[in-house]
This record gives sequence, C-alpha cells and structure tokens, in this order.
Amino acid sequence: MSVPETVSPAAKEARLPADSTDTAAPAHDRDRLATWLLWAALALGLVRFLRLGHWSLWFDESATWTDIHVGLEGGEIHNPLGYWAIAATVKLLGGIPDEFALRFLPAVAGWCVLPLTWFVFRPFVGSRRAAAAALVLAASTWHVYWSQNARFYTMAQFISLLGAGIVLRGLWSGRIVPTLVGFGVAAVAALFHPSAALVLPALILAPWFVRWLASEGSKPAFKPALVLALLAIVGALSQIDWVLRTWETYQRQKSSGSPVHYLLTSGFYVTPLWATGALAGTWMAVRQRAGFPLFVLVFTILVLVAALVMSVLARVSAQYVFVVLPWIVVLACLPLPVHSGQAAHAGHVGRTEQDGKRDLLGWCYLALLLAPALATTMLYMTTRKGERPQWRDAYEYVWNQRGSNDLVIGMEATVGEYYLAPLRTDLRQPVHVVWLDYWRAGLPEHWARHTRPIWIVFNPEQLLDWRPEDRARFREMLARDCRLVKEFPLYVESRDLSVCVYRRD
Repeated sequence: MSVPETVSPAAKEARLPADSTDTAAPAHDRDRLATWLLWAALALGLVRFLRLGHWSLWFDESATWTDIHVGLEGGEIHNPLGYWAIAATVKLLGGIPDEFALRFLPAVAGWCVLPLTWFVFRPFVGSRRAAAAALVLAASTWHVYWSQNARFYTMAQFISLLGAGIVLRGLWSGRIVPTLVGFGVAAVAALFHPSAALVLPALILAPWFVRWLASEGSKPAFKPALVLALLAIVGALSQIDWVLRTWETYQRQKSSGSPVHYLLTSGFYVTPLWATGALAGTWMAVRQRAGFPLFVLVFTILVLVAALVMSVLARVSAQYVFVVLPWIVVLACLPLPVHSGQAAHAGHVGRTEQDGKRDLLGWCYLALLLAPALATTMLYMTTRKGERPQWRDAYEYVWNQRGSNDLVIGMEATVGEYYLAPLRTDLRQPVHVVWLDYWRAGLPEHWARHTRPIWIVFNPEQLLDWRPEDRARFREMLARDCRLVKEFPLYVESRDLSVCVYRRD
C-alpha cells in the first residue's frame, strides 16, 4: 500500500507490508484466480463432514465424552471450553452422543479455519497466496483427521489464528488496542486446548526478531509491540498459578518425555514436499528481508522450538503444534507469484510473456503441494479407513459372540465401554471391559489361570510401548493358551492400526 508523503515516519514504518498487492490493485482488477482458489478450498473443505460418523472412536475421543460428565468435576482439566462446546453441540443435535454428534463441532471449526486463513494472511501476502494456502490446508489429511476428531484442536486453532490475525493488523498499522485485543483472543484458545498457549510467547517475541532482521519500511510498529510485551508479562505473572497447575497435570499424565517422538510424529503434518516448500519460503523471506514473511518464519520457529523444549520434560506429539499448521502452509506458499494487478495499475497494459511463465511455474508449484495431499486424503477416506483402529467393529464382534460368563480384556477399554454400554458416562471406570495396557500387562496371564472363557482385544503396535519382558510373556500366553478368532487389519505407512481378537476357551 502506498503511503502519502504527508504521513509521519512512524506511520510509514507501521504500514502494511509492501507485498500486499491486492490493496494496490484497482477494484476492477481483482484477482479472479484467487477467488476461484478460495472457492475450491471451501468446497474441498467439506470433505471434513464426509463419513464423519463412520469411523470408530479411539481413546481420546471416548475420554472427551466421559470427562464432560466426570472429569471436569475433579478439577484437573484446565481447558473446559472445548468440553462445554461439544456437550452443547451433542445436546443441540438431539442429545445422543454418537460419533457424528461428538465430532460435528470440531469439523465445523476445521472448515472455518480455511476462510479464516485467507482472511488473516490476505493483507500481508496477497489474496492469491492466501487463497492457495487455504486450498493446501483444505487438502491436508492431517487437518482433515483432527477435524474429524471429538477433540479440541481445530477449535483452538481457529481462535488462536483469529487472535493472531488481529494482532498482525495491530502491529502493522501501529494501533495498540487491536494488538492487545487480538492477543487476548489468542489467549482464550488455551481454554480450548493448553497447547494453544505456545502461540502466545511467539506473538510477543516475533515482532522484536523481525524488527532486528527486516529491512526498513517493512517492520512491525514499535509501540504496539512494546505495550504488548509489557502487558503480556504482567498478565503471565497474574496467571502463573493456572500455568503451573496445567503444566503439572500435563506432566503427570505425559511423564515420558522424548524429543525423538515429537520429531518423528512431525512427519504427519510436514510432508517432504511441504517441508521443501517451507524451506523455499524461508529462503525467500531471508533473502528479501521482508517484514511479514520473516514474521511467519520466526513465529513458526518459535512455536516449534518451544514444543521441542517441552518434549524433553513430557511427551509431546505432533497434534500439540497443530495451531501452527496454517503458518507452515503460508510459509510454503510464499514462493507463489502474486497478482499482476499492481503492474497493470502502474501503467503496464496487457500480459507479458514473463507473466505467463511466472503463472505457469506458480501452477506447477501449487500442484506439487496439492497432489500428494489430495492423494493421501482420498486414501484416508477409503482404504485407510479414517486412519483409526476398528475398535467398534472388534468390540461389537466380541459382544455378539461372547457368552454370559465370558470375560473381555482389551486395550482402549473406555472405547469398548462406550460401545458395549452406550448409556454409561463414567467410561474411565469400565465394568464390561477389563483394562489392558502398559500398567496392566500381567492381567491376561493372571486371568488365564482361571477356567472362565476370555476374549482379548488389542492393537499390536501398542505392545511396542510395553516392557520387553511383559510383551514376551503376553505373546507367549497368546500362542500357548489362545487362538486368533478375528482380525481387523489396517496398515498406514509405518503404522500398524490393526485390531486382533483372541479367545481362550
């Protein structure tokens, strides 16, 4: 956006980035391609509602439902907004907590992130890049997966991105109030899922890194960044009790820290091509020293590094940095060409051969980002069966075959209880399924000493978390005393999501 000569130097420094080409183009020269890309993103995003109630629940989803009724009362859950929102949605959809009702609100939030991505980044990178980022995000299997989960990651992502977008507008327009309001909105996202709190330090620190690294004229304004930092420090000190209690609860539940696990699971959302695109965007941001691309880069690095540090102390998986996924996608879309309307506005009539080559390269680059994501999303909806173990099919099979005196021992016992006793709400205390996990690895061997018939339901991959001696004894007991009666095979790349059903007569 051009700045009149009469404005102050401070206002010049606070103007929107120079690559906001849409605002420079006249109204009659809007980017039609960007419009079509955005519509394609919104249409493709509807896949989040496809087969929403078809996939089986898994442990975390069943825990969502039971914690709505019994977990919140215990005081250990410090992010109640997501639970309340899903409970209200289930009630609105008839009160029956089936898979569709539990997942509907996360799917809506996941779809809403797509137009929000375009809205947040459009003034800074141009409408074409912002719409392309929304389209790439719509194709992401990782985004589709969490949009179809009865968890709170998409809701936290939406609120966090909305708040960050307001902060960005405040920082680059030199206005303090929007900057603070946006930061407050982003902070609310932590009440949907604590992982969203990783965004807050990044919003505070990133402007200062950018002011140091960026060229003159493209830096965020000084005053909003300073006021935000000072008030955020005061706010953090006032909420230190909530932060410490939340971290203590999380560390107690996820005590086994492993940076390796965090780094390996990152491959679920940063594919090789996306990583290459993000590196290309990084190179462009560093080479041009443009303020906003540098902000996207620094912000992303700060969030990812913060999660890496946390992973040393507690178990951190890829979904805990789900809030930063739109930023990674925008970084990967930075190499795309912007709308040529600015050149036309400057007096260049018609398209040049260079414009045509640039657009062709842009289409090829976008296709490289999209094609693998579209392929994996298609597989997700078909042969990969939502990338979830078929616990529902396994437990329903056992329930239909079992005798009245048979004992059922199984992994994901809360899920089994959900399907075998659908009216129960305290699923963490199952009565129809006996827990089988790392801490109860000896139970099947113990019950095998009795004459009571036993059904054992388990996922072979989860056995890898067991101690080697426990795993060996369990497999030996299966081979010696039991027989495989049903298997629900599902292999997704390097993961074994199969469910096996054994019986001991």
